[in-house]
Amino acid sequence: MTQAFSKSTGIKTTYVRLGSGEVLARLATNPGEFDVWAGGQAENHLLADDKGEIEHYVPKGTDDLSKDYKDTKGSWTGFYTDSIAFCSSTTELQKRGVKAPTSWSDLLNSKLKGAIAMPHPATAGVGYMAMFTQSVLNNGNHDKAIDYFKQLNGNVMQYSKSAATGTEQAGRGEASVAIALDSDCQKAIKAGYKDLKTTYPKEGTGYEVGALSVLKKARNLKSAKAFADWMMTTDAQNRYAAVPSFAAPTNPKAKVGADVPDQSKVKKVSWNVRKAADERDTFIKAFESEVASSNSAK
Repeated sequence: MTQAFSKSTGIKTTYVRLGSGEVLARLATNPGEFDVWAGGQAENHLLADDKGEIEHYVPKGTDDLSKDYKDTKGSWTGFYTDSIAFCSSTTELQKRGVKAPTSWSDLLNSKLKGAIAMPHPATAGVGYMAMFTQSVLNNGNHDKAIDYFKQLNGNVMQYSKSAATGTEQAGRGEASVAIALDSDCQKAIKAGYKDLKTTYPKEGTGYEVGALSVLKKARNLKSAKAFADWMMTTDAQNRYAAVPSFAAPTNPKAKVGADVPDQSKVKKVSWNVRKAADERDTFIKAFESEVASSNSAK
């Protein structure tokens, strides 16, 4: 995408790939390092905005976007979307005598002890998305949400740094199930892990709006805004089908790749971006002190 932008505009562009937690840490310790933040859940962009790290900018051509895919004041704009799913190794599940999970409670099956991969909420946005999803499913009850992960902890093989790590572990048969984005599972399948199967929790699942923000300390502000404008164009979002990212573009006029999970068929929980941002620190602290710390292997 950065190469295509450079070719289109003549603006030299480089990128660094980081998890959302890592981005927030870098913005706090080294402002001015980046001009644009592209990707990661919208709630994380709101957290950066709360700290004065975002330059409010509404990219051109965003009038057609759903209200759920943009912030009217320009702190973030969504350019893709995908959902939390269960990415399972059918072979490993068969060995354990377990069917592919179709509910959150299925992950608590004792036959899956040490067989689930989950990204750590502090470093990967998907990990926190899973926590906030449980909160929503429990009508905002924090204790019940944390209790779910306490029960799940014994079945977790590893809390990975990256969201995509779990899909690769499941693909190699190291884990039976990965809590992951459906787009990452599909990416792993297309990469050759044909044994993988994507399922969704029937109770409802969380979803992300992958967001883009121009940063307050941008050294190349004009170019940063040009990148934001370009990323929202139909031409740019049509490229997702060829990248391939397997996430759905937010631009309603853009082409959707043949292998992109159909987001219209996924049962999603009600997602309040502001609330998800406000509760992140509380949930992560509880996770680290009450969940992950109880298993030294993690």
